[in-house]
Amino acid sequence: MRDIIIGGMSDRFAVPDCAPRKGDEASNVACRTLTEVLRNDLKFESIQLVPDNLMAAIPPQNLDAPNYVDWQGINATMLVTMRAWVTGGELTVEAKLHAVNAGKAILAKRYAGKADNPRFFAHQLSDEIMALTNIGKGVARTKIAFVSNRDSENGRTKELYIMDYDGYNPRRITVNKDINITPAWSPDGRSLAYTSYRRKSPDIFLASIFEGKSSNLTNGSGQNFAPSFSPDGKRIAYSSTRGGNSEIWVANADGSGPRKLTSSPGLDTAPVWSPTGQEIAFTSDRAGTPQIYVMDSEGLNVRRLTNVGNWNDAPAWNPAKQFSEIAYTSRIEGGFNIAIVDFATRQVRQITEGRGSCEYPSWAPSGRHLTFACGRGGKWQIGVADRDGRSVTMLPAGPGKNEQPDWGPGPALQ
Repeated sequence: MRDIIIGGMSDRFAVPDCAPRKGDEASNVACRTLTEVLRNDLKFESIQLVPDNLMAAIPPQNLDAPNYVDWQGINATMLVTMRAWVTGGELTVEAKLHAVNAGKAILAKRYAGKADNPRFFAHQLSDEIMALTNIGKGVARTKIAFVSNRDSENGRTKELYIMDYDGYNPRRITVNKDINITPAWSPDGRSLAYTSYRRKSPDIFLASIFEGKSSNLTNGSGQNFAPSFSPDGKRIAYSSTRGGNSEIWVANADGSGPRKLTSSPGLDTAPVWSPTGQEIAFTSDRAGTPQIYVMDSEGLNVRRLTNVGNWNDAPAWNPAKQFSEIAYTSRIEGGFNIAIVDFATRQVRQITEGRGSCEYPSWAPSGRHLTFACGRGGKWQIGVADRDGRSVTMLPAGPGKNEQPDWGPGPALQ
């Protein structure tokens, strides 16, 4: 048990420049990246950083024995020191987290690996630091899956991609040159379920990311859309027309044992599980316009959740149990925006505004942020925001129309 408690938002973190052990350009570049990315990761989590101009007043330090009095003088309570060097294509990083007032290091890490991605080591260090705070686990090593037409020859085909949580390192997952949409991460972060038109009629497929395999879970039984894994990864919910009308179905994670949960004259789609796996939220137009409904995971006790707005779709249940709320796409004042409804109060708060049309929200595993897609002037890009909508940022995901993001769980074992 550690004897230093990091209060998170009450602490002030000093993150001075990483020190390259060698003077070569590769080590210098790696250090600059490590410093920039770590600062951005911590700021994303609302960690308060000591401004650069105050750190510039600190005299040169011995990284192994920093002068804590100097750092106390600029009101730093936590200090992160880093040194790095590149040798033979391998990057080595040594980092320490110091509790300034206690005058000691409380975390020491050494990372080594390929020199081509220092961002990963910064993300790893950020998550190690966040694990010591009262805020909760960090998301710096999580991935976001999304849909893009960037590699389409005619602009009409869509493939699935994954990227780092901050928009960097995009990587293509599907390569079938067809329409692939609505990605959904498995809880272990090793697979993506999605809708594909590769066999003309839409089916639910499962892509095993690290094995490079793909399997059809619905095999042409009706038109199938919008998959969603249960929290334990054992079941998958989706909408299907196999019974004639679009209803919510649940099957085992391998597609076996499908059974219908809803029976309504309207169209039921876009299911999403609660954090406990005991309830499912979904979209239905059974009352005339699309609205968000909630039911037990067995299809019983159906009740309407949204009443504000005449078009509400694509629910996303906050995975953090302390936040009992659902984000969704809502037509507000003529345009589509991201809104959140609180279960206890039924109060609705609007997250996006003035960014064109914003759709398809998805929560970070921490429940403190969410991602979505916004389109303006024909350009669609992925954005992220905190759960109160105070900070909205568009990610550098790359060219093309980028949409339908799904925020993955913590880092998977590869």
